[in-house]
Amino acid sequence: MPDHSLHQLTAHTWWLNPLSDTDRPTLGVVVGARGTLVIDVGNSPAHAHALRAALHRHHLPAPRFAAFTHWHWDHVFGAATIDVLTCASTETQRVMRVMAALDWGDDALAARVAAGSEIAFCRDMIMREIPDRAALVIRPPEIAFASELTLDLSDVTCRRIHVGADHRPDAIVVVVPQERVVFIGDALYDDLYHGPRRLTTGQLFPLLDRLLALDADFYIAGHDLEPIGRQQFVADAVVLRTIGHTTARMGNDRDALLATLPAALGTPLSEDHIAIADAFLAGLRLPAVSSPL
Repeated sequence: MPDHSLHQLTAHTWWLNPLSDTDRPTLGVVVGARGTLVIDVGNSPAHAHALRAALHRHHLPAPRFAAFTHWHWDHVFGAATIDVLTCASTETQRVMRVMAALDWGDDALAARVAAGSEIAFCRDMIMREIPDRAALVIRPPEIAFASELTLDLSDVTCRRIHVGADHRPDAIVVVVPQERVVFIGDALYDDLYHGPRRLTTGQLFPLLDRLLALDADFYIAGHDLEPIGRQQFVADAVVLRTIGHTTARMGNDRDALLATLPAALGTPLSEDHIAIADAFLAGLRLPAVSSPL
C-alpha cells in the first residue's frame, strides 16, 4: 500500500506527498470556510481515493473544487473519481477532450509511443499505476480560463493563473495570497516530450520573474519531496539563470560549457547542474515545440 501522508503547511494549506514508484505527484489542498480546493487530482482512481482518505483522517472537508495544473496524465487521471467542480486553462481543457476520446489500452499506448505522441516513461508508469484501464474515464475540466480565475473560499482566496512553461504551455499555478503559498505544479520542470529533456531561457526566465514577484514564503512543486522556502527558491533561480545565461552565451559546445560553469556558479558542478546544462543545450537545438496532442 503506498505511503501517503497529508502535511499541513499553513492554517489553510496542506499537501499530499508524491510517490515516485508510479509517478504520483504532490497534490495540494486549500481548506476554506466555503469548501476545499484540491490542486491536481492524482494519476489514477486509487490516487484520488488516497487523497480523500487522507483528508478524512485529518477531519478535513471533502473536496468541493479542483484545479488542474496541466494536462499530463499523472495530474488528472483521478478526476472522474472525485465529485468536484473542476477548472484549468483553456489549453488543458482542449487537450483533455482529445485524451478523453483516446484508447488507453496497452496496444494503443505502445502505438502512440512509436508515433511520438506519448513517451515510454509515461506508458510504463500508466501501466504500473493502472494495470487494468478498461473502465478508465478521462474527465476534462468543466471550467476553463485564458488568463486568471479567482476562487473565493470566504476566509481564503485562490488565484489560478495561467503562466505557461517549457514543461507544458498550458501550465497554471495556484496562489493563496493570505497564506503566502504558491502551488506551482510542474511549471519549473523541463519538457519531456520532444527528444532530450529541454529548457529555454525564453520560457523559464519570464516564469521565474513572475513567480519571484509573488508575495510568497513557500512554493510547492509537483514532484518535490518538500515545499521550497523563499530563500531556497531565490537561490535555485540564481542557479537556473546562471546556467541558462552561460549556455546562451557560449552556444552549443557542451565541453566548453561544463568547463566554464564551475567558475560562473562559484562551486563544483553537481549532477543536477550538468542535467540543467544539458536541458538548456537541448533548448538551443529545439527552441519551439507544439503539443503532442
